[in-house]
Amino acid sequence: MWLMMKVKILLITQVYLLIALLSGYLYEVLTLYFCLIIHELGHVITTLLLKKKIAQLEISPLGGILTIDKCQNDKNYKELLIYCSGPLSSLLLFFVLKTMGANELLINSSLYVLILNLLPILPLDGAKILMSIKQYLMPFRLVLKIVTHISIIVTLFLVFYFVNNYSYVIILLFFLYKNLLNNNNIAYDYYEFLYYKLFNPNERLKTKMHTNVKEIYSAFYKGFNNIFFMKNKFIAENEVIDYLLKEKSIDINK
Repeated sequence: MWLMMKVKILLITQVYLLIALLSGYLYEVLTLYFCLIIHELGHVITTLLLKKKIAQLEISPLGGILTIDKCQNDKNYKELLIYCSGPLSSLLLFFVLKTMGANELLINSSLYVLILNLLPILPLDGAKILMSIKQYLMPFRLVLKIVTHISIIVTLFLVFYFVNNYSYVIILLFFLYKNLLNNNNIAYDYYEFLYYKLFNPNERLKTKMHTNVKEIYSAFYKGFNNIFFMKNKFIAENEVIDYLLKEKSIDINK
């Protein structure tokens, strides 16, 4: 199933590989990408074990960006396991290479991939892991805002920190651009989340009770069936979402 997924090599990745070839660093970059392949295999294997579908794999200079289907209205621990499996694979690779006495470049590359992917920058694993944890604690729209803003702040900090390293700065600016777009699309992403919940209900999810909610539209938790106490009675989330999206004509830019 995963062999049928759409694979997209980003333009910046193609430029990055071309620069590596012309500057004589192709071997180092290919070594790095070997470690990235092992990292992504961790994600792929866990995704298949959880019976999820990988819709797309984007190849970026910092690794693969997986788009996983059928997680939009499922238990949060599944997403957490998927996003943790990549760093765990990198950690295992690092210890195996260290134990085998592999060459220093390979060992350092595996460690670099591990540390890099734990950065709290979307779409890296660190930010996705942070999202998966926060989804237990707060409404999903707020999670989207917080993690996106953290991603922007951390990226800006790293841009200034590596200001003299042009290759790092170019890659970081690309991710800054992606997160600025994410920030502008939060309302649409949240709307799609509600739309998916409406047409793909999951009765196996735990119940999240809501009472005295001032802003119902922004109150939905991901990974839960949300129940609202309104007008002296409990109302299931599908009824509330249907009302909000169809009857209320919500302004998603609000």
